[in-house]
Amino acid sequence: MRVKFITCIYSDLYGTDLGGRSSRNYHYRYSLLSLLKMTNADFLCYTSDREIESLKMFFHMKNIPENKLKFETFDLNNSKFSGLINAIKNVDETKKGDRCIEIQYSKFSWWWNEDKTYDYYYWIDAGLSYNGLIPPKYLNFSHGERRTYESNLFNNLFLENLIADTDDKFLILGKDNQRFFWSQTVAPKWYTTYSNHIHVIGGLFGGHKDKWDNMANLFENYVVKILSDSISFLPHEEQIMSLMYCNHMDLFVIKQFDIWWPNKNVAPQGISDDYFVKYKSFYRILEEFNRIEPSHDP
Repeated sequence: MRVKFITCIYSDLYGTDLGGRSSRNYHYRYSLLSLLKMTNADFLCYTSDREIESLKMFFHMKNIPENKLKFETFDLNNSKFSGLINAIKNVDETKKGDRCIEIQYSKFSWWWNEDKTYDYYYWIDAGLSYNGLIPPKYLNFSHGERRTYESNLFNNLFLENLIADTDDKFLILGKDNQRFFWSQTVAPKWYTTYSNHIHVIGGLFGGHKDKWDNMANLFENYVVKILSDSISFLPHEEQIMSLMYCNHMDLFVIKQFDIWWPNKNVAPQGISDDYFVKYKSFYRILEEFNRIEPSHDP
């Protein structure tokens, strides 16, 4: 069974017309190194022509085989929905923002570049492995500058169970959005039956190759309809994915969590240890893919 992860690294977009997080260069690189411990999968990373040679050198120096991690350049200014995006985008606000809408929508449109020679395809955010989501017990602090990104949760057992739990559906992860509000939704009129109870996240999703055409078309059709509807804002990919889930639940298998923080050290001040017993942190899903019985020792 062949598995492919698709991701991207664009670490210099903050302050540009595209928008993006600042100071993420080594975060993305060291986190991706941690994800690459899923050695039974291959990875494709989209990036810019400004960064590709530096990325190749970095991962070559870390002894990552070229056949396990391939890089491909893509100009985000030429993304599939640039025309619709640019008609709505507030450039001044985008320059100050930390999210790039072109990357978000490309998580699905990059699918059309695939030749479908793998059995399973997953999108995974390059920066998913770090101490803001994963508690110290799963981090390797002996790795020097990599210590806040290097986690033993990403491995071939994780990969095996990710596929097993996907089954014959399209796997997504969803955060509670009622008790722990995270995001507004797109307009209720787009919902068959309106609900804001789950916010689907864009950090990890996918399934068998036979599911992807339908999912990519579904996502892109919603993008066109919503962005063509005289709106004044650009919905994140997660808002559109949440709409997809609510309107087409039968297509998905979902792993749910309550809160992002792994422990009180990275949570807002005043949160007690009991909070993390009562509510499910994101990293518990990573434990589930490792078949680790949950404990309450952070």
